[in-house]
Amino acid sequence: MEDKPELSIIIVSYNVCQFLLNCIQSILETAGGINYEIIVIDNASTDSSSEAVRKTFPNVQVIPNKTNVGYAKANNQGYIISKGD
Repeated sequence: MEDKPELSIIIVSYNVCQFLLNCIQSILETAGGINYEIIVIDNASTDSSSEAVRKTFPNVQVIPNKTNVGYAKANNQGYIISKGD
């Protein structure tokens, strides 16, 4: 990927490890020539979601929250660090 992505994909998750891994895999398989970044905001999952993403997809940025801050606030966390146009 180039330095500045065209697209930032922000995924908020909570205890959906396998769905999250499937979602990221689907993005990787279908994104084509789009320059993108994936940011996962984990809302204090107890199912090892953050660790699974880091291990399986090391290029995905993972932000693990210590508490479940809710969907809107978690999206805003991703937006703040996103670099896409």
